[in-house]
Amino acid sequence: MIVSGGRGPIASGVMNHDTLAPPAASAAVLRDALVDQLTTVRTPAVEAAMRAVPRHLFVPGASLADAYINAPVHIKHQADGTSISCASQPSVVAQMLEQLQARPADRVLELGAGSGYNAALLATLVGDDGHVTTVEMDGDLVTGARAHLAAAGIRNVEVVPGDGAFGHASGAPYDRIVATVGAHGVPRAWLDQLAPGGRLLVPLRLAGSVCRSVAFERSERSEQSEGAGGAEGRWRSVGSAMNTFVPLRGETAGDPRRVVPLTADGSVRLPVGAGQPVDAEALSDVLAAPRTVAWTGVCYRAMESPEWMELWLACALPSGLNRMLFPLAAKGGLLADDPYPSSSAAFDGGALAYLARRLSERTTEDGGKLWEFGVVGHGPGAESLVDRVVEAMRAWDRDWRGREAGFELLPLDAAAPEPGPGRFVLDTPLNRMVVDWS
Repeated sequence: MIVSGGRGPIASGVMNHDTLAPPAASAAVLRDALVDQLTTVRTPAVEAAMRAVPRHLFVPGASLADAYINAPVHIKHQADGTSISCASQPSVVAQMLEQLQARPADRVLELGAGSGYNAALLATLVGDDGHVTTVEMDGDLVTGARAHLAAAGIRNVEVVPGDGAFGHASGAPYDRIVATVGAHGVPRAWLDQLAPGGRLLVPLRLAGSVCRSVAFERSERSEQSEGAGGAEGRWRSVGSAMNTFVPLRGETAGDPRRVVPLTADGSVRLPVGAGQPVDAEALSDVLAAPRTVAWTGVCYRAMESPEWMELWLACALPSGLNRMLFPLAAKGGLLADDPYPSSSAAFDGGALAYLARRLSERTTEDGGKLWEFGVVGHGPGAESLVDRVVEAMRAWDRDWRGREAGFELLPLDAAAPEPGPGRFVLDTPLNRMVVDWS
């Protein structure tokens, strides 16, 4: 194995800027093999960019092999080990590039430079007549991204230090704006700095920990949406995709989290938004309480994504759905034998309910396996909470399965549409979001 000039694992709060490159031929072979397996690549332009940009130059602390597998490479951590910046998983990178649809000669604003890899891909897509401005909060990441871009020979990118929540007004307007960090709401500056006819792509934490990257475009002005985020017109989605990103940091639009222990030893934990109401004391050892289990009859094929069901539950349940963290040893002990892989949970007071699955006796028409969803509850009021989760899941399966939701962004002081069948209204600290299956 050929190893890049990195210095091994990155220490907490430290970033490696070495840019010694392995032999180009070896990197090109691995890069092509990686792109060949990315099902999220759909257009020749994105494919060509991902085959051209040398990812290993942007993650010098990783081995050549690790630079070209379909996995994130974490480049900076907090003192407690929490990742605060990474080179995102290539399949997710490709997915977002396809959503953004950057064109030759476009001016692009990126919020969150990280390693600089995504900016390099954007620079390749917009070409010599286009330009990319990428904003990064941390000085060491700014230095690193600049060094990586220079090593890769990318010249049409400017890396500027600053809080991404403010965008970069001096370069506005932009044809495309993309956030490469998770946000719980859309800062006004991003809307104001987008050119007419432009597209904004944001990985949004919608409810609990359920996230989707949503592409917004501005349509005609209306009384209801006038002043939405400070920009005229109605901000409606033109597509979305499931993903999760490192959260945005900063005092203006940061999305800090806190962790609620669900066991006495803290081995099973529930991360929630810092502003999300939760009775941490009541949930502190909830998994020690007797277990309530209900099976729903709602089934999925083995490789079928339940992403729209999870979004529905996140919107329908007051706590949203929040992803539990736990060691494998908890399965079959503290937790059910097979908690659903996303380990999504809802809570209400001292009650907790999480999704589980089992192999169904039913099969597909061609004899394939089906998995049935169940709900497992603990704590006072668990039976009622489990019933609510089950009913919400069955309602989605009965009435809305097979449909995708659309999103509309409104200011917090705007008159929101009344919630109705298939329509939910969610408030974030910055905006009001309408999620609509109807």
